[in-house]
Amino acid sequence: MTNSHQDDAALPGLAHIDCETTIRRLWDYLDGRLPEIARAEVEEHLATCVHCPPHFVFARSMQVALAASAPPATDSEEDRLRERVRAALRRLADDEAR
Repeated sequence: MTNSHQDDAALPGLAHIDCETTIRRLWDYLDGRLPEIARAEVEEHLATCVHCPPHFVFARSMQVALAASAPPATDSEEDRLRERVRAALRRLADDEAR
């Protein structure tokens, strides 16, 4: 996964990214959490690469299937989950401090 497509014409200001970088950005891209430049770099790579788009198609399909299979979490459920994660992280930190 090191195809960098250096011969392809880039949009001004965008860096060419390789397949590995593109795949590392997959979930943030799908979740809409990439900065605008990084998102554009991923989109440019996907437009020129034959290897990466299937990964994104699969991941998007998985997101849709998971979203359809679970009822939406309520705010109180999310709050309880966050507190459980925080408590687990505190326990880990306490264990490491000993």
